[in-house]
Amino acid sequence: MTTEQDCLAVLAKELGPAAKAFLYRVCRQNLNKEPAMLQKSDIEKLANSCYLGIQRALGIPTAEKVKKSLMELKH
Repeated sequence: MTTEQDCLAVLAKELGPAAKAFLYRVCRQNLNKEPAMLQKSDIEKLANSCYLGIQRALGIPTAEKVKKSLMELKH
């Protein structure tokens, strides 16, 4: 699987069908790249950006869970 697909799988667990739109928005606004161009080296910045967006909408516990799961993709 690509890094984009791995990230979508993590996000879909908490965001459901909104995961793809959320990932595209975060990538374009915070990483200045398309999700298809994601690499392992982008994971930490992506995880932090997702944390901030999810925290506002779904709360800190969910944001921490997503961030932790995304960070595990670095390995």
